[in-house]
Amino acid sequence: LTVNSDLFLSHKILEMEERHKEELDTLKEEKENLQGLVSRQSYIIQELEKQLNKATNNNSVLQKQQLELMDTVHSLVNLCSKEGVLLKNTKREEDKPFRDCADLYHAGFNKSGVYTIYINNVSEPKKVFCNMEITGGGWTVIQHREDGSLDFQKSTDSTIYLSPF
Repeated sequence: LTVNSDLFLSHKILEMEERHKEELDTLKEEKENLQGLVSRQSYIIQELEKQLNKATNNNSVLQKQQLELMDTVHSLVNLCSKEGVLLKNTKREEDKPFRDCADLYHAGFNKSGVYTIYINNVSEPKKVFCNMEITGGGWTVIQHREDGSLDFQKSTDSTIYLSPF
């Protein structure tokens, strides 16, 4: 009975050792697979970090260039406005006949003031006040009351505009 029992126990121990060895081999294989996966992911992360650093540097350079460009544009605009240079059109007012304030506005004149216009069928040019700020600009002022002391049959507004066409 003890010999059979010893054989039985010995056989069970061998089976258990065999199963244990198979499980250990499977775990080793899984470990190797996981190490390979971690290695590949580490490489990908490093590459992504390199790309992110390059993109960040490029973005910083672009932002710096944009700021420099904006400073240059502002400097040029300030210089042009000090020198009286037109930004939208290189011709001066005297070089081109304008029919009304809307023509002036579309040509790039955007400051309210007195301008010379050439009205159709009128031989002499006329000086008129153009309002370039109200409702999109280009308005020819044809009647303007400073203090309301003159009654032009108008009770509320002190200015009459000729609509820009």
